[in-house]
This record gives sequence, structure tokens and C-alpha cells, in this order.
Amino acid sequence: MDFEQDLTSDEQQFLRTLHDSVGGDPGGSASMYAVGETLGMDRAGASRTAENLMSWELVEVRTLSGAIGVTPAGVDLVGASGRGEAGAGIGKGPVIDEAARRRVEAMACDLKSRIGGMGLGYEQLSELTADLKTIDAQMGSPRPKTAVFRACFESIGDALSEAGPPELRSRILDLLNA
Repeated sequence: MDFEQDLTSDEQQFLRTLHDSVGGDPGGSASMYAVGETLGMDRAGASRTAENLMSWELVEVRTLSGAIGVTPAGVDLVGASGRGEAGAGIGKGPVIDEAARRRVEAMACDLKSRIGGMGLGYEQLSELTADLKTIDAQMGSPRPKTAVFRACFESIGDALSEAGPPELRSRILDLLNA
């Protein structure tokens, strides 16, 4: 299974968020509704997404009240998708490669889907929006520059350190440091 090709964007974000909320522990559990709410999904959307991930055997039911957990296969898939493995960042060369491009797109997509629920002030929100627009503009280049992405993600990480989900900041640091 290929994380980016076989799963929809919502499923990728849901699996990553579940993975982060249980600390990557296959024995941990979290409410599917709370995971979905973090991503701006209603209860039906969260349930549907969790069920789709269950069909891939990446998520499993823990309780009948909506607690779910990530399976060992789900943990492996999230790890293989570019989180926590060597060489899984944006790189140090002048231009990012195709794998780094996919990681940048996934991170930007995740940030955009969650930005409204972060409770950021006007200045922080404006700065984050400008950084995301800069990332989008650079993605249009046939030779996207690593230094531009690095500067934008460092700025976003700083903004999220003050107010934002700690797991997102951690993922940004992984992207910058790998």
C-alpha cells in the first residue's frame, strides 16, 4: 500500500492525527469523533473515514462508543509516509526532490485544513496564511527551492509553538531536521 496514492487526503490526515494522538502506540486508543473534530469533520464524516481505514486494516475498533486505535500496519504506514525516518525531510540541496514535494504538499494540506480551528490571533493567522501562500507559489516552480520551504516552515513552526497543536509543530520539525 502506498500512503499518498491509495488513501484519500482525508484518510491520510485522519490516520496521521490518530497516530499522533495515541503517540504511535498500537495499544492506544482515541475517540474517532475527537480525531474527526480536530480535522473539521462532523460525526458522520469521522465515522465514514474511520470505517474506510478499518477496511484497509489500518485502524481498529476499541470500544462500541467510538474509541479506535491504529494497528501495527497503520503505524508502519504512517512511518513509511515520511514521518520519523532518515532522509524524510525536505532535504538540504538547493531544490527539493519528488518525495520531498509530496511531503511538503501533505503538510501544507494538513495545515490548511486545520488552520481555522487553531484559535490563532489575527497576526499569527495572517503570517501563517502568507507562509502557506508562499509554499503554494513555490510548488508551482519547476525547480522548487529548499531554502524557501525551510524559511516558511520555520516561521510556521514558530507560530505554532505559541498556539497550535504540538503534534503539528513536531511534524514540522521532523520535516526540517530529517
